[in-house]
Amino acid sequence: MASWFLLCGRIEGNTFRLKKCNAQRSPTFYGKWEAEYGGTRIEGYFDFAPVVRWSLRFTLILVLGLAVWGIVLNTLDLKAGTHFTVDPDIGLWMSVAFVPFVLALYFLAQLIGSRRDKGVLALLEQTLAASRIG
Repeated sequence: MASWFLLCGRIEGNTFRLKKCNAQRSPTFYGKWEAEYGGTRIEGYFDFAPVVRWSLRFTLILVLGLAVWGIVLNTLDLKAGTHFTVDPDIGLWMSVAFVPFVLALYFLAQLIGSRRDKGVLALLEQTLAASRIG
């Protein structure tokens, strides 16, 4: 089964961006090329698309903000004894444990976003080989 790819964004000067079709969360290859003696040098890296990267950061800030709000409410509830929350003892520990859990998920998503996509690299190699032969 053939993989389909799409050249995303604009090609400006010597920079380009390659991304898989119909795969919003797949890594995007950001590259630049420059002519050298005997060929072309291509340098690049994998990362999420800008929309995915910004939404990931927004979600991280929102969820961490809610966790901190839970810590504050449960701590105030324990000190004042008002029982604004249902069970402040458990709620406090859950809110505290949620912070490293969310941070770990964020860093895992960053790791997934920067992984190498062998299909994109194979397409790039085939395209360059075809343009060099042709």
